[in-house]
Amino acid sequence: MSVHQKKDGRWFVRYREKGTGNLKDEYFGRGIEAERRARARNDELDLRPWVHRTPKQQSPFFVDIVNAYTEAKLGRMQPSSIKNFVWKMKGVVVPAIGEEFQAIKITPAKLDAYVKKRLSAGVKRTTIHREITDIKAVLNWSVRRGYLTHNPAIGFEPPKRDDEIIMPPTIDELNRIAAHSPPHLLRAISLSYYTGLRPGGELYAITWADLDCSIPAVLVRSAKKHGRPSRMIPIHPEFIGQLIRWYHEDIDEGFGDDMAVINFRGAPVLSLKKAFATAKRKAGITRRLRPYDFRHAFATYLLQNNADLKSTSEMLGHTRTDTTTRIYQHTSVDMHAAAIKLLPALRLDHKKISNKHGE
Repeated sequence: MSVHQKKDGRWFVRYREKGTGNLKDEYFGRGIEAERRARARNDELDLRPWVHRTPKQQSPFFVDIVNAYTEAKLGRMQPSSIKNFVWKMKGVVVPAIGEEFQAIKITPAKLDAYVKKRLSAGVKRTTIHREITDIKAVLNWSVRRGYLTHNPAIGFEPPKRDDEIIMPPTIDELNRIAAHSPPHLLRAISLSYYTGLRPGGELYAITWADLDCSIPAVLVRSAKKHGRPSRMIPIHPEFIGQLIRWYHEDIDEGFGDDMAVINFRGAPVLSLKKAFATAKRKAGITRRLRPYDFRHAFATYLLQNNADLKSTSEMLGHTRTDTTTRIYQHTSVDMHAAAIKLLPALRLDHKKISNKHGE
């Protein structure tokens, strides 16, 4: 008797109990940690050495190492960090590398292909940089634990980060993109610009029932950004008429007040990336812009025009005004230039200063 693995991946030790001679299977779960425990138990029972009936894989699968790494980090990392790591690995990295890809084969050439694939999907270099850093961390850890003899990706340099500041769209750019936007995108970018809603959980969730044109204001529920659970944002006077026209369009289509304002022929909208990229290209805009930058425009133009910081922060859903200033005020060179002009000028007469010192 010795160590075995079932078809479902579970490792177990099969042996006969001393005294009774009854056959017993002792299970240890799945993955590389389970295999290690099964082998240790095999040695403890002084059973015969385990001989592979099939050729042994050169190394564990990368997904197995990720699982072991995650288990080892429980209690050592913040729960939120573990949650983000698991989401990133299980949702992005492992599917891109392959569910049954051996960790020892994650070479620089494999990572080059990974980076190329992610870039072609429109992922930011900064995001890819973090993913490569996590992959290398898992591989380094697996070497220290003895799961790998060496890190096959040693020396690989991730792509440079692209954390550059993206200036919000100008009014001209806003109008050009709007002119080439399909109806659902036009609604989305207009509502985001006039209210500062976050594209995604906030923007897509707004229904006609959340709009009150008699106040006029829109009720915004939290996008789970650690901010207020809900907030009311006044509607710009120039925007009210357009909202009313869109409302009647949806009513004529047979939709009720529970219909999302941002909808595509009555269906919920989950992403704007493709439509936005097309409208941006048709508008002749080549610089980097994202749907999120319409929210940036809302904040930046308010602050540029001396809007109250606390009110702006509350409409953005921030709990602290320093969050608003940190994220948005630095995006405008004009604001810095205006601030500099407030600095009192000195009267510097170089001739008088030189004569005073006898020079």
